[in-house]
Amino acid sequence: MLTRRAFVGAAAGTLLAAEKRPNVLVVMSDQESARLPGPANLPNRQRLQSSGLTFRSAFCNTPQCSPARSALLTGLEPNRTEVVTNVDNGSLGKPLPPSMPTIGTFFQKAGYRTGYFGKWHLGDRGADQFGFTTASAGKDDAVATHAAAWIRQQTGPWMAWVSILNPHDIYFPPDGFDAVPIRPGVRPPFSTLENLDSKPPDQKNFAKATSSKFQNPDDWMHYRSYYLNLVEKVDTNLGTVLGAVPDLNSTVIAYTTDHGDGLGEHGLGFKGPFMYEELINIPLVISGPKELVERGERNDMVCQADLLPTLCGMARVPVPKGLSGIDLMAKRNARDAVFLEYVGQQKKIYPIRTIRTDRWKLNVYDSGPREVYDLKGDPHELTNLAGASQARDVELGLQQRLDNWRPSITELERQSPGRYLLKAP
Repeated sequence: MLTRRAFVGAAAGTLLAAEKRPNVLVVMSDQESARLPGPANLPNRQRLQSSGLTFRSAFCNTPQCSPARSALLTGLEPNRTEVVTNVDNGSLGKPLPPSMPTIGTFFQKAGYRTGYFGKWHLGDRGADQFGFTTASAGKDDAVATHAAAWIRQQTGPWMAWVSILNPHDIYFPPDGFDAVPIRPGVRPPFSTLENLDSKPPDQKNFAKATSSKFQNPDDWMHYRSYYLNLVEKVDTNLGTVLGAVPDLNSTVIAYTTDHGDGLGEHGLGFKGPFMYEELINIPLVISGPKELVERGERNDMVCQADLLPTLCGMARVPVPKGLSGIDLMAKRNARDAVFLEYVGQQKKIYPIRTIRTDRWKLNVYDSGPREVYDLKGDPHELTNLAGASQARDVELGLQQRLDNWRPSITELERQSPGRYLLKAP
């Protein structure tokens, strides 16, 4: 039986715990690969790395903006948020359902002030309708400044999500890529159009279209240099936000992105219907108090959906059972694989399902092609082993795991027409 004294003591302990809950900051870039093509000056990122954990095997649930953001904000895979491709007038994706709780919802219910700053890209309903008490957008410098001002105004526990657009501006060099000086130490792509013989037709078409703009030997070097310039701009914005945090050592801070960039590998820039490492391997750094976050690096197989339960766990914010993601601080090496997905770009549908282990990757396209890569022996994914005798058993095993994970999006749409797309594939 719970006595009054015990009840009062328990209540006092709860209040004390609430008072000690950490403030939480997430800074997210757009289209940033973990596999940078050369050295970059990122002092603010390094500050976070020195006071926290860097996850080297972090992957986006899908290499596209809206569905990736839906996974980050809900802790669910895109096929469960029902946001499986981009949400805008030129795409077929459906917006995040208004009934879908997000990290803003959970933190607000737990007594936190919540703010979302920057790009949303999940439909006409803004962040202020998904649990964020404050929401604003704008260009990167203004977003970082506004977020910093909001943080300085807070007196109780707060959670801020800051969404920076760069290095997405890789599409728009002001004077063209040729005008960008090639940076010292920038590496050329490991692979070229010459390695496309065994690739799916969609990838060949994208590569050929892209290569028409990058024909000279140095063209990709200019592209990759400009990309690094933009990543450094993000770090400047990160510094603006960090400068407003009253105590970095007692604040939980995560740095990540929505997805990567082709970077010229396999003749592919930007993003599209492909699942190469440059596009799916993303930065993830989580820093905070020593009692919550160890220092160093981990190679756990993690995905974007893990961020929400991890941050909620560190702040003792309750979340529902059944999320796709896991609390990375409570569980180490909980997976031996991640499952990723891609559906389409604009109004073209190119569904792909992917399983990625520490060594192997299988990509299965609804249209028929397949890719199998031995990432240990072939880290740059030059040789497609699909159908090869030396990888047959691995391929069959990975295929079974993919089928157990979920059917193809084509089959899911056949079962429930219009559930995921404005137009069925």
